[in-house]
Amino acid sequence: MIKLIVTDLDGTLLNDEKHIPKENIEALRLAIEKGIHVSVATGRNFYSAKPYVEELNLDVPVIFQNGAFIYQWMEDKTIYTSALRTEIATKVIEAARKHKLFYILYRDFLEEKDMYIDQPYNGNFSLYLNQNHWRLNIVDDVLKYLKMKLTVAEVALVGEEDIVRQAINEALDGLKNETSIVKNTTINTETFYEVFGPNSSKELSIKYLLEYFGVSLEETMYLGDSFNDIGLLKMVGHPVVMENGHDEVKQYAKYITKSNNEAGVGYAVKRWALGVK
Repeated sequence: MIKLIVTDLDGTLLNDEKHIPKENIEALRLAIEKGIHVSVATGRNFYSAKPYVEELNLDVPVIFQNGAFIYQWMEDKTIYTSALRTEIATKVIEAARKHKLFYILYRDFLEEKDMYIDQPYNGNFSLYLNQNHWRLNIVDDVLKYLKMKLTVAEVALVGEEDIVRQAINEALDGLKNETSIVKNTTINTETFYEVFGPNSSKELSIKYLLEYFGVSLEETMYLGDSFNDIGLLKMVGHPVVMENGHDEVKQYAKYITKSNNEAGVGYAVKRWALGVK
């Protein structure tokens, strides 16, 4: 029996136009009416995800930034934070510069305009930057904005995967136990990697939701589509992957649902959580 439904946002609950299809909202609200708990686990930061959490009216802990930050926004209650030490963030940015990779500093979990860049970018993730322009600070030197900060939220690197991994390995030599590396997604030849503080992942943070709701992994449905969902999909009793998900991710699914543009979350919730044909 499913007692908790946790969904990813981008590529999962949201369609490609970044809206929640009404069928998804209706299905999740019906699940809540039937006594099933609902929450979100996303790579987005709080302010980027807030409109969707608000639309779902979720007054519960939500997993943000791939598990580095868990926050119950209506109560202004921080459940968990794992920040990245500024010294390590600096090393990652310096390695990115050495390997000519694009990088983004996310300076604070609760800073609305939290993204800092100091170089132009034109690549496969240009749409991501355009969609997040309201969060973006274009500065002369990102490292200046690390001063007077002991910790930051994360640093992201974008580029060919082998080069990104090489840069991260060089930067984090001897420091990997103080960080979490998350492969977010791949578009064509470029991959988006994120460097967080220690113990930051959706699979590690799920324990806080299980404790809060008093449910087990076997009673949990998780819906996702990308590489940062794999750890959690492997753990829960009811892993669901979207039709638009990466093929590598689909192998961890118990169920494959419709695509994000076809309200696949609503379809999965009604069929496999509520038993509606």
